[in-house]
Amino acid sequence: MEIKIGILLPRSDMFPTLALDFLNGLKLSFNKGNTTTVIPKYIVEGIGTASDDGLIRIAEKMILQEDVALVISFCSLFKLSNLASVFNSYQKPLIHVGLCGNAIKEEHISSQIIYHSLNIWQSSYAAGVYAAKTYGKKAAMASSYYDGGYQHSAAFVQGFMDEGGEITNYFVAQMDYKEETYAAMLDGIRECNPDVVFTLFSFKEGTKVMEILSKSDLNGKVPFMAIPLLTDETINKEDLKLEKMLSVASWSFSDDNPQMKAFIEESKSAYNKPPNIMGLLGYEIGQALAMTINTHEGIPANFSEALKKHPLDSPRGTLTYNKYNESQVDSFKIRKFQFNQVGYHNVVIETMDASFSEDLYSKFEEQPYAGWQNPYICT
Repeated sequence: MEIKIGILLPRSDMFPTLALDFLNGLKLSFNKGNTTTVIPKYIVEGIGTASDDGLIRIAEKMILQEDVALVISFCSLFKLSNLASVFNSYQKPLIHVGLCGNAIKEEHISSQIIYHSLNIWQSSYAAGVYAAKTYGKKAAMASSYYDGGYQHSAAFVQGFMDEGGEITNYFVAQMDYKEETYAAMLDGIRECNPDVVFTLFSFKEGTKVMEILSKSDLNGKVPFMAIPLLTDETINKEDLKLEKMLSVASWSFSDDNPQMKAFIEESKSAYNKPPNIMGLLGYEIGQALAMTINTHEGIPANFSEALKKHPLDSPRGTLTYNKYNESQVDSFKIRKFQFNQVGYHNVVIETMDASFSEDLYSKFEEQPYAGWQNPYICT
């Protein structure tokens, strides 16, 4: 039996092979886990930055012309209400995929929509909590013009403040990072003499900032708590000898749990390269689809409820879906960024119970979305 699955994928400068990596991960786990005679036909469309009404038109075309059983899509949260309206009207299931730099709001809750994410904003809150408990109550915050526009920045601050911390210095870089010297960032950090520095940078600007930090007198003297994309292994290649750089995330490719090890080996064997976070998202979606189809011999009408009944044994650990229909891990990983003669690794040094994640949504419900229209980190 054949079922049609629509997949709407954006482009990304940071992850130029995003679409292929996601599809490879999805097919890898689905083909491994599917025990039925169901054969999926994937209908794939590019959606640019996933931030305009073209996304809505393509999604409706998938439903009306292609008669898909389910759609998987990245999407700007500014467009999510309109997209949700389409799937609610036609009573078709949607898996909304993203890194999750912004919090899901109550208006987005729908029985037709599952949110599968890497829980960036929740782990940023956890990083703020960890920093206040571990390093002290005084922090500086440094952000790119781009990365600071999402709620993971507010989550850092909220987590730190909830543990009695205070942000005493803020720095936001100019839009053109090539012209930015970051001298004001370094001066501000020195002046406030913080216990910890929160750093929100990614991609090419991130590597520039880390090189500047590594060469400064701050290296080794103050701990840096980064967003996970700053310490992405696929971007950082050269050993900068940067000390005391940590991050908190829902994943680590250096995690020694059997599921992550198996995922990495399967990816290397199939595609001759280690996976990235886009492949990880695709792999978990493939697991979710295989589990659902194995149980129901297809895509059930109550797709979200079906997923909630069966936790996934994912590379990130036990993964469930909460009352907001968003994927939720059982623990966050405190990761030390270090070079080991071959390349950079995010080595897990501690874990934090992540059960508090479901209670965080109410803290951000009244905060309006600000910043960029496109989903983090698709540019």
